[in-house]
Amino acid sequence: MNNYIVNKVLSTFLIIQMLFIVLISRHPEWVEKYYSNGLYPFISRLLRKLLGWIPISVGDLLYLLFVFIVLKWLWYLFQTRLYPLLEHIYALGAFISIVFFVFHLFWGLNYYRLPFYERLDLNSLEFTQEELLQTTQNHIDKLNNIHHLIEENDSVAIVVPYKRTAIFRMASAHYKNLKIDSVALHFKTRSIKGSLMSKPLSYMGFSGYLNPFTGEAQVNREIPKSNFPATTCHEMAHQLGYASEDEANYIGYLACITSEDAFFRYSGELLAVQHLLYAIVQHDKELYREYYDKLHVGIQRNIQQNRDFWDSYQNPFEPYFKKFYDLFLKANSQKEGIDSYNAMVGYLVKNEH
Repeated sequence: MNNYIVNKVLSTFLIIQMLFIVLISRHPEWVEKYYSNGLYPFISRLLRKLLGWIPISVGDLLYLLFVFIVLKWLWYLFQTRLYPLLEHIYALGAFISIVFFVFHLFWGLNYYRLPFYERLDLNSLEFTQEELLQTTQNHIDKLNNIHHLIEENDSVAIVVPYKRTAIFRMASAHYKNLKIDSVALHFKTRSIKGSLMSKPLSYMGFSGYLNPFTGEAQVNREIPKSNFPATTCHEMAHQLGYASEDEANYIGYLACITSEDAFFRYSGELLAVQHLLYAIVQHDKELYREYYDKLHVGIQRNIQQNRDFWDSYQNPFEPYFKKFYDLFLKANSQKEGIDSYNAMVGYLVKNEH
């Protein structure tokens, strides 16, 4: 069988795969039972065992190889003047078909599982402004208390003293016994790495990502240390099969605040408070300022450090990267797109009401 026929078959298979995704997306209970709690844990564990011990990011190297292949292919198209056109179309279709299949088999089907709040027996994540403000006040009090536990001077910003590799080990230990209600959120075999592409990630506006092809949790090594534990736990939540950003945020928060380590709890509560304050400022800037001012000055400085970090990487292309990722999320059953990161507020409020 020559390449033309193989590529034609694979291109046809791509259409079949897309139809399958449309079908499976309408039956999240199937995905939950047979994939997210069936096949995926085995695949995820196997990938972590195979690649977790390697000190550098295999996923980053894979993406660099992918860029090289695409550039080489584009050069080939230029040389051949797109002749014969049909063969090139089938070759492209075959490549996309393989990537599409591996992506969904290794991780992507988790986008279509049951919402996490249903597994927690919650009817919805809707809340009133009164509930939001009460929850925000509670978390501000918690964050202020943890800040005071670490640093007696309320005006001093918290500096996480651990090396990044130590944070990876500690985060993995926190997940070993993590459980909320009847839902187990733990796994063994660590595969967390600082991304080799941390600078580009900073310019694109991302703190980290899960590589769906290698199962590695990638964390941007450039981000402020106060955010590092929460970001690490967030990416590890993706490894558990929680593809939704709001669910990964909430589970990462749980992993941090259930820790015995004060710096992890601080990072988790800092994440929660920033999202809660963002939910307030969307509707009432004066009310936002009122609650923001209740934070210790040292906490405000940590928040400002985070803002200054991202401001330093602002560039004309960042909005386009964010827009592309927004479209990617919406295409994978996350209706709110990139705004779904802040949807964790619903979990925080419902956890208290």
